[in-house]
Amino acid sequence: MKIWNVHFNTLIMSKKQDLLNKMIHNPRIFTDYDFYALVRNDEDPLTFEDLRENIKRIYDINETTLLSYSDPMKGIFGYLNNCKKAKRSKLFFKRMKKGLRNDNNKTIVAEGDSWFCFPIYVKDINEWILEDKSINLYSIAEAGDWIADMIYRGKYVEELSLIKPDVFLISGGGNDFIGDNRLSYMVDHLSNETNSTEMITSLFFSFILTLKAQYWLLFMGIQKSGKFNRLKIITQGYDYVIPSNKKFRSINLIQGIINSFTGTGKWLYLSLMMKGILDVESQKEITHVFIDKVNEMFEWLATHKENGNYTFPNLYHVDNRGVARGYDDWFDEIHLKSDRFKIVADAYKYIINEGKTKKGKLFNQNEKVIVTVNEF
Repeated sequence: MKIWNVHFNTLIMSKKQDLLNKMIHNPRIFTDYDFYALVRNDEDPLTFEDLRENIKRIYDINETTLLSYSDPMKGIFGYLNNCKKAKRSKLFFKRMKKGLRNDNNKTIVAEGDSWFCFPIYVKDINEWILEDKSINLYSIAEAGDWIADMIYRGKYVEELSLIKPDVFLISGGGNDFIGDNRLSYMVDHLSNETNSTEMITSLFFSFILTLKAQYWLLFMGIQKSGKFNRLKIITQGYDYVIPSNKKFRSINLIQGIINSFTGTGKWLYLSLMMKGILDVESQKEITHVFIDKVNEMFEWLATHKENGNYTFPNLYHVDNRGVARGYDDWFDEIHLKSDRFKIVADAYKYIINEGKTKKGKLFNQNEKVIVTVNEF
């Protein structure tokens, strides 16, 4: 019996590792069945550490390098992140002291990246949400943060347990993908290839599957804890980014100065240029695929059903594709201008407050995907 158990455990471990290997080496034929077998394995459960190893394998980096890349608190960005977080924390506790934690207000914890915490000048999603006096928002978001690091540090777990919010906002995955020229891993120029989307390598699909599994474990962990049965969770999937190395995009000098400082162009344009992809339309087509797949992944999680019931009944997704009408609606390569972020924030508030859109559409508890450009 003891020998059989050893062989059985080896078989289970091998199966998990085989699936993780398939996720890396053959992601295009990684099926939903494979995904369930990986995330539903009670004998040898998938862990965040397993997926963190996958990220390191995708980018050929070690733990030290990953920690360095994913640290959002370095240098001037760390200073600006801390300033913005401190300001928002002060406002949150000021509202608590006034007794505004009551049935008429919603309390929120927000964890995420620069779409929730743009360091300076741009009015990000959280700032627009904060203008709603019926919402108490506690933000631990940091510009430059990776979802892999958010999960690794697990700060949101402490904040959810401490604050017990009505809503949890989570925005992450973009920095894991595009910082430090990592986008270049996802593309390869083929001189005889006319279809630009064929330049996307299998590593991109490995990344999407890893991201999907990370979020699955995150949501399942919150659900299984039994502490947050009424907690509403909202994700977002970015908009169709436009690769460009232009710092000064208009007569707005402040925009140009900030973009010169942050180095816009290094996230998308430089990575594509390194692989010889200079054609503007090819760049747009490639990044469109990236954004589509990220949003489709979140929509799959939000609308996924088992035995006729939603796996994550309180999970909603804000689909931002089309919020930007064109190049002029972008502050830089990957961040919207303030007025466009307001549209995204309105979609969030629609779900948070179970209200109605400007077109009069009422919130439906079972409506899982919100397309902001159509409704706001």
